[in-house]
Amino acid sequence: MVNVTERARQALKSVQTQMVDQPDVALRLAPTEQGQLSVFPDTGRDDDHIVEHDGRAVLLIDPEVAGSLSGSTIDFEQTAEGARFTVSR
Repeated sequence: MVNVTERARQALKSVQTQMVDQPDVALRLAPTEQGQLSVFPDTGRDDDHIVEHDGRAVLLIDPEVAGSLSGSTIDFEQTAEGARFTVSR
């Protein structure tokens, strides 16, 4: 299971609101062809790991990614370089 902090859920909701105005579209975390992770608007699939905030899906995690990140925590932090999401074990 991938854990997502409340701070990250709030940040995802903010990003989602800026990118998408359709209630059935959330942000998807999925691998790119280069092996990196990407976040983009998408609709849910039956096998997704779904992260909710205030009763609405804000992050859809591809099953392959969910398996790779199992036991990890996604957080959001403000640094001198700017805001960013982090993944830690």
